[in-house]
Amino acid sequence: MLLFWFIVATVIILFIQSRVFRRYALKHISYERHFQQKTSYRGEQVELVEQISNSKWLPVPWLRVESQLSAFLRFQHDDNFAVSSGQLSQNHKSFFTFRPYTKVTRKHRFTCARRGWYRLQTVTLTGGDLLGLTSASRQIPLSSELIVYPKPAQVPVQELPYHSWQGEQTVKRWIVSDPFVIAGVREYQPGDNFKQVNWKATARTGKLQVHQHDFTADRRLMIYLNVDDAEGMWRSVSNDALIEQGIEWAAGAAEAVIAEGSEVGFATNMPLFGERDSVRIEPRGGHEQLMTIFENMAKLEIERTELFDRLLETEAARGMHDMDILVISAYWNESLEQAAEHLRYNGNAVAVWHLTDPSDKRSSERSNPAGQAASGQAEEVIA
Repeated sequence: MLLFWFIVATVIILFIQSRVFRRYALKHISYERHFQQKTSYRGEQVELVEQISNSKWLPVPWLRVESQLSAFLRFQHDDNFAVSSGQLSQNHKSFFTFRPYTKVTRKHRFTCARRGWYRLQTVTLTGGDLLGLTSASRQIPLSSELIVYPKPAQVPVQELPYHSWQGEQTVKRWIVSDPFVIAGVREYQPGDNFKQVNWKATARTGKLQVHQHDFTADRRLMIYLNVDDAEGMWRSVSNDALIEQGIEWAAGAAEAVIAEGSEVGFATNMPLFGERDSVRIEPRGGHEQLMTIFENMAKLEIERTELFDRLLETEAARGMHDMDILVISAYWNESLEQAAEHLRYNGNAVAVWHLTDPSDKRSSERSNPAGQAASGQAEEVIA
């Protein structure tokens, strides 16, 4: 009889505790998750910070936090953080045990394996009783985002086209002197204009001296990137790595031109994520312009908006002239050459860089090595 009442009491206690934990386990539980920084480059490490607190007298025997993230954010596994990764997404599970009035902060390091626009949307909290007989769940919205820029490739700057030879940047080659840039003085030569005489230098040296003008070039570069990975591509891209390489070539060219103090723009027959139109950024100079181009490159969705030869024809129809044009494409055919000729006819200089498969050992030296697998570690701080 005593055993019977013991069993009854045990059942009652288990029932009461399960009801209590089911009702109050997630009460006064606050959770935050955010990226430690807002921007990064492909291949760099970033921290994902979790903060969760139990602001009540009741302990929480176990709490599981689940969420979905892109598979291109490469985490390291640890005891309190499980990752089940697929081809495009991965499932994250964090496990906690809370004493009353406890706050836990964890930092998980990961490597950005691919450029992109990564957003934290929701997490699901699940908590329960001591024996796991019952549980309760709650979904929490998140708003943090991380923009991963493409890693600018080391590109052959000397192969970039030059069209205009008078402007802001001094050049070593001789084309025509810039009357607004004075590099020094020299002795008068037959044929020099007397308006160029430097009278102070003439009085100082006792010989007729004239201004020596430097040679300059003002580059305005427009970069066009073709999303088609092969001639005759129907709709979808089959070789994403090839197009990712093209994006990094374009980023490297833009960075090199901006570093010279010149202007650069960017266009491609790809849309931004969630949009339908081709991307086009007018040429401008400065660091802010470079960051605008990088952000647009990070948010590019690899799908075609229009045929690339039509995009080039549209650019020629705009009447664009006196521009340096760089075309990056996996192939070149007669229709693209015809579009390029229309651009040249308007007075533009056009150069073409051919994309090569990154997996091919004979690929161009301009290509960057593939990003290495991520490594990292998790940190936990309990307050």
